[in-house]
Amino acid sequence: MRGMILDLDDTLYPRADFMRSGFEAVAQYVAHSWRLERDAVFFTLSVARATGLQGREFQFMCEEHRLPLSVVPALVDVFRAHQPVLALDGEVRRALRALRREGWTVAVLTNGDPAVQRNKIAALGLEPLVDHVLYAEEHAPGGKPDAAAFEVALNRLQIPPSRCVAVGDDPVRDIGGAAALGLRTIQVLAAAATGRVEADAVVAAFPDVPRRANLLVSETADAA
Repeated sequence: MRGMILDLDDTLYPRADFMRSGFEAVAQYVAHSWRLERDAVFFTLSVARATGLQGREFQFMCEEHRLPLSVVPALVDVFRAHQPVLALDGEVRRALRALRREGWTVAVLTNGDPAVQRNKIAALGLEPLVDHVLYAEEHAPGGKPDAAAFEVALNRLQIPPSRCVAVGDDPVRDIGGAAALGLRTIQVLAAAATGRVEADAVVAAFPDVPRRANLLVSETADAA
């Protein structure tokens, strides 16, 4: 009996891929609606994000291309509703299959607008590779790190916290939330990241998770 609760964004795939896909959809919409150059709009959105304007990319684009700010809500709707173009890395896919072969029961527990997250899950083809997919904000206000979100995942897994490992990139939502319920934790921390680390183990990328998770569960069993 071994369970694993996985984060989605920046754990199983790079969230930057979703942002790029969304910007492409918005650029196509703007080009069609206002007869602007699609590539120029996409470039402006990308520059805005790369230069520290996260969350204000659409406003910046409107200012640069002389569009009224009143169109921003429509751009947000396009971004959220678009069908993302995403691909799951082959090594991540193999790691997920290895976990299932080794007897892990696996649940994805993801924050974010459930409709948007469902589109990501579908685009990545994740459902056949895990046992459960759960949308945290359907079970707790704001989703993780609320204990209720993790409790729903544990109930689905039907495995006690002491036999479960949570994997994610966020030190508060993923790691802190899971640790508060007694789960062992693995933080996926890219080499360039500077966030604090409070997890039981750290890996540079998800394909390293199966080995580390097996070690953590073995250590827990030995301690018991």
